[in-house]
Amino acid sequence: MKAITTFLALGLSIAASVSAAPLSLKRRAVDPALVPEFGHPAGLNPTGTGDCDGITNAAGQVVKIPCFCPPNRDEFIASLDANVAAGRVVNNPGVSASFPTDNSKESKLARMQAALVTLQNMRGPGVGCPAASTTFLAQQKAIQDGTDAPAAPAPQTPAPAPAPAPAPAPAGGVDPALVPEFGLQSGLNPTGTGDCDGIRNAAGQIVKIPCACPPERNAFIASLSQNVAAGRVVNNPGVSVSFPTDSSKASKLARMQAALVTLQNLRGPGVGCPAASTTFLAQQKAIQDGPDDGAAAPAPAPPATPAPAPAPAPPANSGGVDPALVPEFGHQAGLNPTGTGDCDGITNASGQVVKIPCACPPDRATFLASLNANVAAGRAVNNPSVAVSFPTDNSNQSKAARITASLITLQNLRGPGVGCPAASTTLLAQLRAVQG
Repeated sequence: MKAITTFLALGLSIAASVSAAPLSLKRRAVDPALVPEFGHPAGLNPTGTGDCDGITNAAGQVVKIPCFCPPNRDEFIASLDANVAAGRVVNNPGVSASFPTDNSKESKLARMQAALVTLQNMRGPGVGCPAASTTFLAQQKAIQDGTDAPAAPAPQTPAPAPAPAPAPAPAGGVDPALVPEFGLQSGLNPTGTGDCDGIRNAAGQIVKIPCACPPERNAFIASLSQNVAAGRVVNNPGVSVSFPTDSSKASKLARMQAALVTLQNLRGPGVGCPAASTTFLAQQKAIQDGPDDGAAAPAPAPPATPAPAPAPAPPANSGGVDPALVPEFGHQAGLNPTGTGDCDGITNASGQVVKIPCACPPDRATFLASLNANVAAGRAVNNPSVAVSFPTDNSNQSKAARITASLITLQNLRGPGVGCPAASTTLLAQLRAVQG
């Protein structure tokens, strides 16, 4: 009898523990089997400047698209799931999203539209991948024309959508009341390729700007505060910054200039938002043309002593390539930034300055580390079909092989065809010199 009692107690204990265990079941908003396939792979025929081949348009021309498009399917389905659950595009709340599950034409078109707006707004309002990175528009037309066939499902378990990063709090440097207003909101009339409407130019035309511009105001003020504290643009140390607080014309113009250079260098030298994403230039002109309200005011004390720039990390040679044999870039990054991410590269054969990303050429230590990895693997790690060798003798053939290895590494630093263009260096000129 005692054994039976013990057995029953054990059974009840197990049942209680099972019933107490939480169920971690997440209800999905979309059925992956109903999500249209992209119909196109990412990373086709990279140019080395971040562009790859998209679909062929109606004129028979291949459309250039970012090499990372279309996105990873699991991430895409997770983003679509979040949008459908919210009933709108989370990154662009003015756009609704629905995902009916029946087989009617209207429901198929609604699902296709949900996939399109998710694709085009994956990273922000109008910031995502273009429709030309998929066959979505062709599939949409086939549905409208009644010629579509049921797609073979390819269900995958989506990764959970990452939680959005909290907005940075404003730093306690500059007085926010003295920081000029942007005068324009971000995300106006997105094209779906990352462009939105900016201000109107002198000709009355709307200037296209990145949809993420102007930036979130707290983040902007935090960046401006850092720059003013350092006495220079932290992301572009050759540009000085001051933020006097009196009401003289000179001080107002200095504050406006500080706001402009902060805006244009938010994420790196020349990598930020263009002036056309704000009314800063119009405000600047109004100050220049207006009266001097505080001409007699004394000049304020200079900002805090700039913090010393961090010393660059020395290139580590972990038994791979000899840094002394790696060709020099022959060009520096961050020359004459336009504010839209472009800077001056080399001058081409026609005598014109080529525009390049301001972050190019890359930091030398980072480049050497990537070159080391490629040479050790015998191929470009980020583009495995491209072979790499780095012979060490002094023949012209070996010199050419080393320059070629450097070029391949440069152009595939962050992915297949995603890196820096050759025009950010003199490597091609060096290669021609070696080849005679």
